[in-house]
Order: sequence, then structure tokens, then C-alpha cells
Amino acid sequence: MKKYSRMFSILFLVGFTGGIFCTNLFIKETGYQTSLLSLYLADAVQREKGKPGLFGELLVKRGGFFLFGAVCGLTPLGVPMVSVSLVWFGFLAGSLMTVFLLDYGIKGIFLGMLSFLPQFFFYLPGWLLFFFSVMQMAQKAWGSKKKEKADYRAYFFFLSGAAVCILLGIWQESYVNQTFLNAIWGKWN
Repeated sequence: MKKYSRMFSILFLVGFTGGIFCTNLFIKETGYQTSLLSLYLADAVQREKGKPGLFGELLVKRGGFFLFGAVCGLTPLGVPMVSVSLVWFGFLAGSLMTVFLLDYGIKGIFLGMLSFLPQFFFYLPGWLLFFFSVMQMAQKAWGSKKKEKADYRAYFFFLSGAAVCILLGIWQESYVNQTFLNAIWGKWN
């Protein structure tokens, strides 16, 4: 587990650094137009009314990725899928934090972290468990190691735990996070 934690952190930080760099480069080229954050927040307020629809939309998006990753975990493709996913998630986080910083200054960093806070309770452990399970099972497929029945049981047991955490994260993002974000933005703006 320690080996994977370190590798996951490095991949995420590489993506995070790339997100910061690319966002700064993009903003220089476009003349400091960071309208993405206001679009995200306007969309969040609009979706406040359609929470069940948001839950279904997120369930399809996150669930599709989850199923794709679970299938990839049974093949050697799971290793590059996890690696690319962690870099991409890091890139998105770095880009979003840079936009928060550029739009709101130092206060923006705290606003960005507060915006992520409700989702950390379920998404972070769920996705880490998912990536760990997929990576471990996919590495068994790399070599000529024979996968036993116990390997499949453990794989699907941990994937089930990850799915429950991610499902709770989707619920929290749909119903709790929107209210939380509106309360934060109402007090800070």
C-alpha cells in the first residue's frame, strides 16, 4: 500500500503542477480571461433546483468511468488507466486552484479548498481504494502470474467498498455540496 500511495501522490502532483503551468500559460495567451469559475458557479446555482437530475447525471458519468476502470483492472490496461487518471485529476485540481487564485487572490485558495471539502469525505477514500484495487489486479495481469479465485474475490470486495464510497460522494456532491457552495459564496462575495 505504501508503494502505491507514494506513486499515486507523485502522479497526482505531476498533473497538479501541469495544471498550474498550463492554466497560467493559457491565461497569458487569452489576456487574463478567467470566466470559467463564474460559469461553474452559475451552473451550480442553476442545478440547485434540479438535484435529482444532477445525481443521475453524475451517476452516469462517474459510474461509467468506474465500470471502465473495473474492466481495465482485469487486464494489463489497468496500470496505464490508473496512471493517466491520476495525472488528469491532478491537472484538473491544479487548474481549478489556479483559477481560484487568479480570480480571488489568496482568499481564492481557501475558497477552492472549502469547495472541495465536502467531497473529500467520500470521494477521496473511494477513488483511492478504486485505484489501489485496479492497479494491484492489473499488475497481476502484466506478468504471467496466475490469478486465483481469491484474487477475484478480493478485487470485487474492494471495488464494492469503493463503489459505496463513490456513490455516497455522488449523493453528497448532488445534494450537500451545492448548498454548501452557495452558503460559502454568499458569505465571501
